[in-house]
This record gives sequence, C-alpha cells and structure tokens, in this order.
Amino acid sequence: MDKLQALWEYQEAESELGQLEQSLKNTETRKKLIRQQQLFQNNQQHLKQLEQESVLANNKMVEISVQVDALKKQMEQKDDEITEIKDYEVDDLFLEDIQEIIKECEGIKNAIELNKRKIVEIMHNLEKSETDIKETLVKMSNAKKAFDQLKAAHAKELEAGKGDLEKLKANVAKAAKQVDPALMEQYKKIKQHRPNPVAYFKNKRCQGCNMELPSGMLQAIKDKDKITLCENCGRILYAVDE
Repeated sequence: MDKLQALWEYQEAESELGQLEQSLKNTETRKKLIRQQQLFQNNQQHLKQLEQESVLANNKMVEISVQVDALKKQMEQKDDEITEIKDYEVDDLFLEDIQEIIKECEGIKNAIELNKRKIVEIMHNLEKSETDIKETLVKMSNAKKAFDQLKAAHAKELEAGKGDLEKLKANVAKAAKQVDPALMEQYKKIKQHRPNPVAYFKNKRCQGCNMELPSGMLQAIKDKDKITLCENCGRILYAVDE
C-alpha cells in the first residue's frame, strides 16, 4: 500500500467515525434536550432578574417610607406653629406668614400623598413580581423534569450506538498506524482550515474544490515519492488508476 492510499483510507475511516458521532449529536432527542436546557437557563436568568427587581423595589419602598416619616414630622412642626399662633389677636398676625404656613402645609400634604401613591404602586408591582416568581419556579421545575427525562433517553441512544462507535474508533486507530507520521502531520495542518484534507484528482479537477488543474498534474500526483497539493485549496491530491 502506498502512503497516499494509506492516508486516503485513514480519511475514509475518520469520516465514517465523524458521521456517526454527528448523527448521535443530531438526534431529535438531543435537540429537544438542548432546547429544554436553554429553556431552563432562560427561566433561571428571568428569575434572577425578578429577584433583583424585587430587592430594588423593597429598597425603594423603604426609602419612600423614610421620606414620608420625615414629611409627617414636618407637618407636626407646622401643627405646632399653628397651635402657637391660634391664640394671637388678628391684629398681631401677618397675612403673609399665615399664607406661607398654609402653602407649606399644602406642599407637605401633597408630597405625602404622592409618596403614598408611589408606595401603593410599588406594592402592586411587588405582588405581580411575586406571582411571576412563582410561575417561573414552576416553569423551571417542569423544564428540569423534562430535561432529566430527555437526558436519560439520550443516554440510552448513546449506549445503543456505543458498539458501532468503538468499532469505528478502532478502525481509525488501525488506519492511522499505516500512515507516514510526517504525512499525518501535514494532513492535520490542512484539516485546521479544510475538511477532508485529501481530495481525488479526477477529470483534471480537484474534487475537493472542483478547480480545474493543469493536465500534467496527473503524472506529478502518480509520483509516489512526492506529495502534490491543489494549487487552489491546498488539499493533498490523490489519484487512482482508472
């Protein structure tokens, strides 16, 4: 067996193994498994976001409550001021002072009412968030159950294909022993950029990239002491006698 034929047979064995591995990765069960995993992760991320929003909302509600308490104290101070002046004679009072006190009281009252509405809104959002959290937890639980079932089913698929997989791996290992180490190194370098590094040369064309090459290329390829690469794609060219 010449070295190019050995390399070609190695590539064939490697390709067959790759096809089986790909088929095991692309089963409907595995596709569903991946979708369930993504669904679980999406719900997990959504839950994290809801929890963060709840923490921020609770912090905001505490902040607003502190502001309301401060406003209530201001209102109490204004009540004290009103109490102090209620016994004054009318002639002793300044209209501007009374109007200012009334204006300040109204401002404080409006601020308190506004903050109360904000608290009610936050509490409503927290209730909705709590409902969303419960629903998300249920979705995560269902997704986890479905994931575990699919994982078990996919494990059975892998187990069923284990025999064929091991056989093809053995074929690849056996074929690799027949390949010249330097040629194998060249093959691996090409494979980093091109699938199937070895290509047939047929009808004056590289079957890897379908580029037509000089007619004299066939003789160069058949020289067993040389390795000929496609001028276009860089694959190792291999020709067999018709």
